[in-house]
Amino acid sequence: MRTARLDVLVSSHASADEALATLRLPKATAGLRATNVAARNPAHVVLVDHLSEHATRMLLYHGVRGILLRGNSVRHLSWAVRATAAGTVALGPVAAQFLVDQYVRPGRTADAVAAARGMLEKLTFREREIVQLLADGVSNPAMAKTLGISTHTVKDHIRGVYTKLGVDNRVQASRIVWQAQVHTQPRHTAPSMGRRRGAEHCAGGQSP
Repeated sequence: MRTARLDVLVSSHASADEALATLRLPKATAGLRATNVAARNPAHVVLVDHLSEHATRMLLYHGVRGILLRGNSVRHLSWAVRATAAGTVALGPVAAQFLVDQYVRPGRTADAVAAARGMLEKLTFREREIVQLLADGVSNPAMAKTLGISTHTVKDHIRGVYTKLGVDNRVQASRIVWQAQVHTQPRHTAPSMGRRRGAEHCAGGQSP
């Protein structure tokens, strides 16, 4: 029985959300075993129809090594596959521009970081858990299961987060988390201020 070692996996998706849903599966490459391909965590190149800064960040966060738009993938796919097989990251022009805008043209000034962290300090401990999950792209039902609460309670907390942060949607709330540079912190470790406020919140007779 002959087997082949997969170096690069290319997948095509109608949207970034669809790609992310696939990446969150327990074993995205489980089906490969049935075709006698040795599993070895190949470099993953994703093709999508549209991209946003948020989608680019989340795809990279979940381990994608290459991101291209399907519309111009024919032009870029060959070098992207070679680059990811060699161990580097391959980003198409749109995805690369998002990173340029964020890092080469400094968007995270010390003042911006301090302001974002100040906004997060307004949140209770539970609300911080919620906004972190929002930034991770977790759905409402998944949040409810993770936190052991109902989806209605999740929605109530999300509304509270939006009100305190002065935002209208998930992307805006996630941007504040990224600006605060706390998106890589473990969810179970929260600043002591958050724990104190969470305790005060509970002590006041309100459900966190």
